[in-house]
Amino acid sequence: MNDPSLQQTLLDHLRQLDNIEQEQKQNHSQQKKSNIISHSLQYRNAVDPLWIQIKLEAQHTIEKEPESGPQIFTHILSQPSLMHAITSIVSHEIATRLIPATSLQNLFLEMLHPRKDVKAISLDIMASAMRSPSVVDGTALTAVLFNQGLHALICHRLSHRLWLKQRTGLAYYIQSTVSRKYSSDIHPAAQFGDGIYLNAGSAGVVIGETAVIDHDVIIMQGVTLGGTGKERGDRHPKVEARVILQQSCSVLGNIVIGEGAIITAKSIVTKPVLPYTKVSGVPAKYEGDVERYQTIGSHGDNGDGGDDEWRNNPETREKGEEIERLLIKHSVLFLNQDEEF
Repeated sequence: MNDPSLQQTLLDHLRQLDNIEQEQKQNHSQQKKSNIISHSLQYRNAVDPLWIQIKLEAQHTIEKEPESGPQIFTHILSQPSLMHAITSIVSHEIATRLIPATSLQNLFLEMLHPRKDVKAISLDIMASAMRSPSVVDGTALTAVLFNQGLHALICHRLSHRLWLKQRTGLAYYIQSTVSRKYSSDIHPAAQFGDGIYLNAGSAGVVIGETAVIDHDVIIMQGVTLGGTGKERGDRHPKVEARVILQQSCSVLGNIVIGEGAIITAKSIVTKPVLPYTKVSGVPAKYEGDVERYQTIGSHGDNGDGGDDEWRNNPETREKGEEIERLLIKHSVLFLNQDEEF
C-alpha cells in the first residue's frame, strides 16, 4: 500500500467499479434472487477487489524483480480467481504420494462453501497482510504466497467441511499432514470465525475438538486451546471476537474468553476471562482493562504493531482510506450472507 503508483492503479480500478454500480442502481431496481441458478450467477458475476489488488501487486513485483516471474505467473496471474490461486499454492505445499496436488485442489474447490468460505478466507488474507510483522511490505500477495499460518487456516477450513460431511478419515488425514507441514495441530471439528490471524511456526499451535474461535482473533505461535484432562464432551475454550492470544499461552477447559480480552505470553488460563480485560501469569490473574481496537479494514492500530506507514504520509493516506472504503463496499466477500443457496 505504500507504493504510490500501485495505490493509484488500484484506486482507479475501484472507482471504475463504483461508477458501474451507481449506474446500475439508477437503471435497475434491485430484486432478490429466489433460486439457486440466479443466486449462483450473481456470485460468479461479482467482482472481487481483493483479487484485483493481489494481481496488481503481482504485476508490480514482477516489474521490480523479473526473476520472480515464473512463480508469480504460475500461482497468481494464470489463475482464474483468488480461490483457485490460494488453493493451488496450498495444495502443492501439502501434496503427498497418496493425494497429489491436483487432487487436493479439486477437493478444496469441491468442499469449500462458495460464499461462506470465500468470505472467511478473504478476511483471513486481510488479517495476515495487516497484522503480521513478518509481512514487511504489508501486501496481500506476500501473505497469499508465504504466510504459513494462513495456509494452515485454509487447510483447516477444508478439514472442517470434510468433518461436517462425515468424511472423518480424510479430515484426520488433512489434519495430520498440516500438523507436520505447518506445526499447527487443529482438530477438524474446531470452529473458526472470519478474519483470523494465525501465526504458525516451529513453536506449534494446538486447538482442540470442541474449541470455538470467533471473528477477528489473533493467535500467536505456541498457543494451546486444550482441555484439563478432567472433562469429557464439550471440554475446550470458547474464544469470543477480537481476543489476542499471545505467544505460548495456554487456555484450558470449557471456559469463555470474553470479547477483546488479551492473554499475555506464557500465561495459563483455567478460569473465564471478562471482556476487554488483560490477564497474565501462572495461573493467569487480572492485570487491568484494555481499550477496544479496530477490526479488519478500519482505521488505527489493530493490536499487533503492524505496518501503517502509509497512514502517516499525507500523499498516500487519503487514497489509502478511500481504497479501504471501496474494498469493503464492493468485495464479493461482503455479499449478503443471510441468503443461502
